[in-house]
Amino acid sequence: MENNNYASAQQAQPRIERYDPIRHIDELIDIIRDAGGVPFTDKCAVDRGDMIASLEELKNRLPASVAQSNDIVARAQDVIGTAREKNKKIIDEANRMYAMKVNDHEITRGAREEAANIIAKAEAQADELRKSAHLYVKQLLGNANATLSECIGQIQTNMSEIDTTIDAM
Repeated sequence: MENNNYASAQQAQPRIERYDPIRHIDELIDIIRDAGGVPFTDKCAVDRGDMIASLEELKNRLPASVAQSNDIVARAQDVIGTAREKNKKIIDEANRMYAMKVNDHEITRGAREEAANIIAKAEAQADELRKSAHLYVKQLLGNANATLSECIGQIQTNMSEIDTTIDAM
């Protein structure tokens, strides 16, 4: 029974039709589409007063949210513009910092490479000096050996002569 009371209460209340701006625009399009044409042109004849009245009704009956949406869109565009500017500044700063880091890294890497080259050259020079020193010492020892060999030969000759002199006596 309660359902019947509810249904009868709904039927008793007058139904208020909600304004549909899209349907209104469709009606205006149909009016223009059905309007009588002007010969030899793509123009048509409509009742100016009716069209203006209908457009004003459409304008006046549009929800306030449409006007607010224009404000919202404008504010959103301002926010987006500001965000883009900030984004550009952040990206520019990041690129600048990246370039500095790369530059610092390349300077450091270059310095390390230069240090490695200097050390390698110094080690090569040290090896060359050691080799030269060993060759010089070998030459000196060879000369000393030759000189000593001559001296030993002379000493042996002298000893043989002394032995010969002693035996002759």
